[in-house]
Amino acid sequence: MKEKQSTQDLSLRESVRKFPTSPGVYMMKDRQGEILYVGKAKNLRNRVRSYFVPKAQHTAKTEVMLSKVHQVDFMVTASEVEAFILESNLIKKNRPPYNILLRDDKHYPYLRLTVQEEFPRLEVVRRIRKDGARYFGPYVPGSRLRSTLDLIERTFPLRKSKRKIEGTDNRPCLNYQIGRCFAPCAGRISKEEYGRIVREVTLFLKGRNRVLLRKLRAKMEAASRALEFEKAARIRDRIRRVERVTERQKIISTVLEDKDVFGVAREEQTVCVELLFVRGGKLLGKKEFFFDLPETEDSGTLLASVLSLYYDEESLIPPRIFVPDRVPDREMLEQVLTSLRRRRTRIVMPQRGLNRQLVHMACENAELSLQGYLRKKDRDRILLESLQQRASLQRLPHRIEAFDISNLQGEFPVASMVVFEGGRPRKSQYRHFRIRTVTGANDYAMMEEVLMRRYRAETEEALPEPDLILVDGGKGQLHVLCRVAEEKGFAARTDLMALAKARPGTEDRTIDRILRPGRKAAIRLQRDDPVIHLLQRVRDESHRFAIRYYRKLHAKELLSTRLLEIPGVGRKRSLSLLKHFGSLRQVQKASFEDLSRTPSINREVALRIYDAFHPRENAAL
Repeated sequence: MKEKQSTQDLSLRESVRKFPTSPGVYMMKDRQGEILYVGKAKNLRNRVRSYFVPKAQHTAKTEVMLSKVHQVDFMVTASEVEAFILESNLIKKNRPPYNILLRDDKHYPYLRLTVQEEFPRLEVVRRIRKDGARYFGPYVPGSRLRSTLDLIERTFPLRKSKRKIEGTDNRPCLNYQIGRCFAPCAGRISKEEYGRIVREVTLFLKGRNRVLLRKLRAKMEAASRALEFEKAARIRDRIRRVERVTERQKIISTVLEDKDVFGVAREEQTVCVELLFVRGGKLLGKKEFFFDLPETEDSGTLLASVLSLYYDEESLIPPRIFVPDRVPDREMLEQVLTSLRRRRTRIVMPQRGLNRQLVHMACENAELSLQGYLRKKDRDRILLESLQQRASLQRLPHRIEAFDISNLQGEFPVASMVVFEGGRPRKSQYRHFRIRTVTGANDYAMMEEVLMRRYRAETEEALPEPDLILVDGGKGQLHVLCRVAEEKGFAARTDLMALAKARPGTEDRTIDRILRPGRKAAIRLQRDDPVIHLLQRVRDESHRFAIRYYRKLHAKELLSTRLLEIPGVGRKRSLSLLKHFGSLRQVQKASFEDLSRTPSINREVALRIYDAFHPRENAAL
């Protein structure tokens, strides 16, 4: 084995000698061509060669990775800044197992104010575009965004409709009747007055509440002097709502600036990175990330990786980012962030003053989050060990895959696979299946088709092998699972289980039964046992995921049928609509003007289509 490894290292060293000395990105790949690690380099040849120098000192993790490397590919870039950006994009796209990854790298919610439109509106988005609109956020957790949006809709009721505003509608929409819109579509407010409301919304979202309150009080007094008492009362109500929000907000800086503050806490190999979002001098929210790292890796290196992965073109990058430790390649990271933001961005390790206190607060929050994470991890491990003991499993069920079938008398049959790792859902690895080969309501055949497709050796979708496979059903479904496991050769190393409802007429019909291969008697646990709660949570999640997919397909079919039922819309025009808009849902959302611009759709037919999906709005045309 050692001889084989040294031969492999020699071959890699020979190939690395031909690498250019330019800046770029290198990709370590295994025998199957899967990317194991992505790195950047100022000098590709020197950086990659350092991995294969005889007697080089590497961490245990790096040694394991190098033992799997079969080839090294590279991509040359024009500069180190481009290498930084390319490395981040490749890591996000391929998620290599030996890179630091942000497990929760979903897009956070922002508020988008469409100031580029004549009558701006406010909407929730998860991606930032260079479209001329103004973005505010991120709002973490999402509940904070919902309360903020609700307050704005009651206090500054901007329009909701996405269609072009002409101001000539015969009557306003329902939102106007309930006080949630100024009805610019019906000309109930001038462009100048609407613009003043938009500026007030901007002040509120920027956290400049004192300025906003001063302006509102001046407007209220002016309305009172003009004997416009109803208008003054409405402004008074706005003032009270803004004052209540201002009292609840945690002001941490008298300087109304935007900044992100990072904190780090560590216990052995588990690290928590805490991020505080400060906008307009107020703490807007926080987010934490957890990592398992070798003890030899310092927090500065980790922060450099987090910064390069967290910020991208779809982030609101603040002018200053505060960190608790020195970050390697800080100047290069600042150049990357500046190019993304298109304004100067600095990474600062404060030594004193308010910003140092903020970093200390972020580190304290990271420590609290880390302790809670470790306690939860211990509880999950104890629960999985209990499941292993109660169900006589050969392996600790760290990874559980659960399957469920959903159909109505064989109509739109679908299946779902959900994944739990460490007792927690891993939603990025959930899968949907449309049944292809089974006709009629045959749940056993459907389950067999889905299992065979999931565990085909040649198309494993790079998903790890599960420790436990759970199916919803009784002995029939378990028998199907056992047959597939035997045929595919994993029955001896993977635990199999079915979770069945209690039989009618038994003493307690609320307790589910655990069925295992080779056991005649079912395993019954008490109703309040955490083990049965875990299995029920996994089973219910697979059922929910399957039902949602079934409803989506069913709704799509109903929508398609509804489209064909519109007078003047046949199959040819239906295909033209789908090709033009991309989906039936987009056809449903389209405006009358957009529909009338569709090839083969005249204005009369467009009006019928619009009327079918927007009867209330069309009544006012």
